[in-house]
Formats: sequence, C-alpha cells, structure tokens
Amino acid sequence: MCVKFLVMNEKLLSFIWFNRLFPQSALHTTQGESISIIKPGYTNTDSGPDITDAQIRIGSIVWAGKIELHVKSSHWQLHNHDGDPAYSNIILHIVFHDDKPLKDNKGNLVPTLVLPFEQKYAEVYNSLLTTKDFDLCRCGFERFGELKTASFLDRLASDRLKSKALDVLNELKLNNGDWKETFWHYLSAAFGFGKNALPFKQLAQSVPFTIVEKNRHQISNIAAIFFGQAGFFSLKKFSGEKYIDIQREYYYHKQKYNLTSIDPSVWKFSGIRPVNFPDRRILQLSVLVGRSENLFSKVMEAETLSDIFTLFDININNQKFPFLPDTLLTKLGNETLNLLVINLVCPFLYAYSLYFKDDNAAQRAVSFLEQIPPENNSVTKFMVSQGIQARSALDSQAFLQLRNEYCRPKRCIECQVGRYIVINNAI
Repeated sequence: MCVKFLVMNEKLLSFIWFNRLFPQSALHTTQGESISIIKPGYTNTDSGPDITDAQIRIGSIVWAGKIELHVKSSHWQLHNHDGDPAYSNIILHIVFHDDKPLKDNKGNLVPTLVLPFEQKYAEVYNSLLTTKDFDLCRCGFERFGELKTASFLDRLASDRLKSKALDVLNELKLNNGDWKETFWHYLSAAFGFGKNALPFKQLAQSVPFTIVEKNRHQISNIAAIFFGQAGFFSLKKFSGEKYIDIQREYYYHKQKYNLTSIDPSVWKFSGIRPVNFPDRRILQLSVLVGRSENLFSKVMEAETLSDIFTLFDININNQKFPFLPDTLLTKLGNETLNLLVINLVCPFLYAYSLYFKDDNAAQRAVSFLEQIPPENNSVTKFMVSQGIQARSALDSQAFLQLRNEYCRPKRCIECQVGRYIVINNAI
C-alpha cells in the first residue's frame, strides 16, 4: 500500500509525534540540521499553534516554545496563519509533506521537520477509519486485559455522566438558576423515552412548573392542562362527548394562565409499544407530579436506590380515570424506573455535585449506576456479541459514550483502544 493512498491528517501526525513512533536518530530539518527532542510539549487546547511548551535541540542550539503541525507545508497559508502574531514565533513546523517551504517575515526558512514514520502505523490507523464491523477494536479489547478495560470503561462512564451534568447546568442558566423548573423539563423529557423526549420537553416548557405546583393534588386539573398543552384535543382520538369535561377544564386553565399548546404533529404513536404511548406517559406524569411534594429536593436527598424507586412509585396499576376513559394508567415498570435513574436522577446528582461542590452527590450518582443492570439496547447487545460484557448501567453508559464520542465520529486515534491498536499493530 502506498502512503499517498492513505488518509493522513494532523491527528495522526500529532499521535506519531507524542508517542515517538519514529527513529529519533533520523530527525533532521529540511535543511539537514539534526533534531533531538528534550520535551515533546503539550497539546494546545486553545487558539494558536498545536503544541505548547516544547523543548528541542536543533543543531547545537536548544529551543523552547510552540510547534505547529500540518499535513502539508502549504497548509500554513491555507489555514490563514500568515500575519497571525500567535504563529510568528514557532520553533518548529512538523509536516508529512514539505510541498511549500515556509519562510518567516524576514524571508528566512522556518525549521521544518518532515516526520519520518513507519508506514504500518498509518495503515493500521486507516484500517480503523474504514472498518465497519468493530473487529479491530475487539482485538484491542481482548489484548487490553480486564483491568485496563474496566479502567477505560469507568473513565468513559465518568465522561458521559459529566457531559450530561454540564447539559443540565447549561439549561439551569437558561432557567435563571431555577433548579425545580430545570428538573421539571428533564423529568418530562425522561418520560418520552427516546422517540417522544423532545415533545415531552416542549410540553414541560409550555407549562411552567409554578402552574404544576398550584394544581398539585388535583390530578384531573393537571391531566387536563397537560393533554390540552400537548394538543391532543385537536386529535380525533381525544374528541367527542366523553372528553367534554376535561376539555372544558383545560380551556379554563388555558385562559387563566395564557397558555399556548404545542403542535400535536410532533407526537409519535406508531412504531412504539402501547406502554410508551404519549397519552399513557402523560397520565403517569400527571399522577406523579400531582402526588409528589418537593420531588426535586427528595430526589437530591435520597441515599439509596430503593428510596428513589419509592419516590417514582405512583402506586396505581391498570386504573382508568373517568375524565380519560380511553387512556389506561399503569404502574411504572422496573425497566422504566431504571431508565429514569440513569437519564434523570444521576445526571442531576452529578450536576448538583459540580454546582455545590458536593462530592456525596457525585458518589451517589455513580453508586446508583453501579447497582442498576446494564441497559438492553442495540449498543449493549453489539458489545456483548463482541465478547465485551457490561457489569452494570455504568458500563452500558460507557458503551454509549464510546460509540457516540469516538466510534461514530471516527476519533479512533483519541480512543484508548484505538491508540493501543495503532501502537501495537494489534490486528
């Protein structure tokens, strides 16, 4: 395989540099001066050159400063570094191809290193980028060993939990620091269970939590408001004489609170199980918030998983309400309760811990995930089929983080398993 047919990018270039996957005695500038690495530097996560705090020797002179990476030297102009003072004092330009020698403002050649490397690293990297069946990554996991795999999955789970928590904190800012309102939005979205998560969140945003609190203990009022705000009364399924009373109740509150319903076309009824039909989930949500006082505070204070389950137990099974004769109210099942803990409770606990510097809240979030069985989804099933077992929901969350943040965007070179495969040629 010829190098010119391989995908070469700055990520691979940086990876080779930092892991020193080259014969160091063969390092020379394009002008023939020897290069030795004293300190490779650190990846720059801000604007400016790619590497900071590097220290190298060129010839007999030691240089300290910043290094820029490009696949081709000509990319310096392509990336508009000309005239940018942040790039005016780099100590080295590292490239795969020196197609246009770089000169400084005085016309002097900038020290440039065409990085030598073994083609096998690029070939393995390209194999990772083009594979579709995960076989290469499976080889990496198999050679990783249980201890490294467990450590890697723990880090992935932690990253996912933190990412979810930061989303909560961003929404908290939009809600002017109102934790109850933010929790209400996420609680409602959690009842959408994937396909209807967005409509449920829109529903919550259309009904401020202060209105919910004012009508607490009056489940018929809350259900009327939720069904009306969902736009259901414009649907044939919820029209007719038997719905006159609840419609009248809704229109009273609609005028009282100046409410505007959401577009009913956003709701999905087809392709989902009856237990997840939006009207059933909305009725469950109505009963939950109607019978719960200070739910957010109690969730944040809960010490055990059983305490959490008790808070979400609506304690009703197979009951019909006269005002919604065609919508059956059922108890939340174990799988539903587990998903509420995974997607609602734990992210909020972790967000709470970040906001208030409360380590106990973070520990409880991790502990709850460790106590819940792995999620049963396509990602978990696929990983298991590859011989990678999930110990708990903490691992299944790690699988999702791996798939969403590394596998799908092909960030293989940034993944611990991908790096291992490239370095060790573990094919």
